[in-house]
Amino acid sequence: MSQPEDTSRAPTRGELTARAIRQAIVRIEKGRPKIVKPGRKVSIQSVAEEAGVSRATIHNNHPGLAERIREAGNKAVRAQRDEKNTAIKELRAKYTALRQEHIHARELNQDMASEMASLVAENQRLRAIAENKKVVAFPSKKS
Repeated sequence: MSQPEDTSRAPTRGELTARAIRQAIVRIEKGRPKIVKPGRKVSIQSVAEEAGVSRATIHNNHPGLAERIREAGNKAVRAQRDEKNTAIKELRAKYTALRQEHIHARELNQDMASEMASLVAENQRLRAIAENKKVVAFPSKKS
């Protein structure tokens, strides 16, 4: 009978490095890095620092992981851009509403100014009548 081969071999240095890089990517994406500052964006530089390897190691020995890092960074940039675009759209809608409110208030102000001018003219006319010598004032009733 033949002996079954031992399949639980020790991982190679390259496999350990790849695992460290993948773990560094996940920690940075989740915002819980151990070495780099929290909140730092996912980049080859930040992942290399977090994993304790050089950028060249990621580029030269793990091109698949380097591409994953670039995609993750692009996702963050796209998400940030989309957030800003949403904020801009909301601000534009708010600006349009405020602009309409301003136009309405200006029209209302013009109407009130016109009405006030009419009332001033009417008041002047009535004062002129009241000050005329031929006009007699009615006595007021006192209780």
